[in-house]
Amino acid sequence: MQKYDFIVIGAGMGGLSVANFLAKYNKKVLVLEKHNIPGGLVTSFARQGVHFDLGIHGLYELKEKQAIPQFLEFWGAPQIETVPCRGDMYCFIDGKKHVFRHGKVMDDFKREFPEFAADIDKLFNVMETINTEMFSGTEAPEPPYDMNLFQLIKFGMKSRKQKPMFMKYGNKDVKKVLDQFTNSEGLKSTIYSYCPYPMVFMAFAYQWGVFSNNEYPKAGMQAIPNAAVISLKHMGGVLKLNSEVTEILVRDGHAYGVRTKAGDEYRGKVISGVSPQYTYRWIKGDEKYVGKMVTRIADKEIFPSICALFIALDDTYDIGNVECISIAGSEDYRKRPQEFTADSAPIVINIYPKREGDKYRPLVALIPLTYAYEDYWKTSGGDGRGDAYRTLKLRVEGTILNRITKHLGDEFSKAVVFHELSTPITYERYTYSEHGSFMGWAVEEKDFGKYMKQRTDIKDLFLVGQWVFPGFGVAGVMASGYYLAKELLKSEGTDLKKDFNEYFKPSSS
Repeated sequence: MQKYDFIVIGAGMGGLSVANFLAKYNKKVLVLEKHNIPGGLVTSFARQGVHFDLGIHGLYELKEKQAIPQFLEFWGAPQIETVPCRGDMYCFIDGKKHVFRHGKVMDDFKREFPEFAADIDKLFNVMETINTEMFSGTEAPEPPYDMNLFQLIKFGMKSRKQKPMFMKYGNKDVKKVLDQFTNSEGLKSTIYSYCPYPMVFMAFAYQWGVFSNNEYPKAGMQAIPNAAVISLKHMGGVLKLNSEVTEILVRDGHAYGVRTKAGDEYRGKVISGVSPQYTYRWIKGDEKYVGKMVTRIADKEIFPSICALFIALDDTYDIGNVECISIAGSEDYRKRPQEFTADSAPIVINIYPKREGDKYRPLVALIPLTYAYEDYWKTSGGDGRGDAYRTLKLRVEGTILNRITKHLGDEFSKAVVFHELSTPITYERYTYSEHGSFMGWAVEEKDFGKYMKQRTDIKDLFLVGQWVFPGFGVAGVMASGYYLAKELLKSEGTDLKKDFNEYFKPSSS
């Protein structure tokens, strides 16, 4: 029996973040990861001479003085060498091609939709203002559930004063805002096609605001968790790979450790970096607490799941200076993900830089097909992935590839040397993210801002990651580790917020 101060389930970026913050303050920390590499959704893998990332293309928060490099620096992790993403975008709407160049997006929208130039001016002004308001100020917000009534009222009044455009449009559903600004179905669907999921407008303002202004790690997204592991080990933290947790040990409303599939037991306070649904299933006792927690999330809507088609492309096809291609229909922004099929779903193709030593160019096509698609991908909602599942998977794979070829031409098809589809079932199996969600809870107007607390009803059991404040995104997930560590360290008199701010305070010299 091994004893730790904290046991972290999952080496995703939320788990690695909280583990690093705690280890920095001399806590004995163990991270258990079911796979042979850390990172969760921020991982890379190799197939037939090319490295792929799981779908994250570039990150604005990798820029200097942004959240990710600051966290790494505070932990003492090696900084990540990046290359800029400065490519163009092709959008195919009902088969018609629209081209948007790096640094000239607004001008190109007016060129592509000249009769709606006034609408474009208004729309982009709102998006630019929302982004300015979101990135203004350096003070990290407190979790809303930690505020008393007076603080909430003060926060709301301050937000309305300092972020009026965000409050007016940012937290409204994208369809409402687009319908308010323009009558052009093509314009609305083009904006939607870059990230074709039902979300609040703020998400689209952010995506278009940082388009072609992101950074990509030279060594792939895997470089981020790898750097976090180096600092964790340097500070005395322990990471055990290939260690799958199957039970959270609870007695009398108190979590005191975990048990793994191999039968190993570890004692300590427990922090779960996987979805709350899986976390609660691993608790075998104290049903009254678990029942309350399960009931509390039963009606919360999960962000739509995703399929990813990984494509390796040889050099016979010149894709040019393009980093993203979207394919959509002019009515897609009005539809729900469950309405889509392999023949009709929008497709977003992210084109990655070729890694040094790789033989081919990696492309990842993302398709919003749901977890429940065709009877849960022919699994009937169970764990079995038999011949029917594999047959459906191959059919969807072929359909998506044919649709891409229809838009990019036969020369593209001839240049494809490898392709493989991952379904929502795949994502769930590898990440323990409920229904294969890669954004946690839904990000629509009726759901936005309803964050889960990181403390649970069970003493010494905590949650971290995309399902809790401040929510989705790599930087957001890493920030969840900061917020949890700040709360845990506060009880012993450590002010993590003060230390972090002091560390990055500009020198008076």
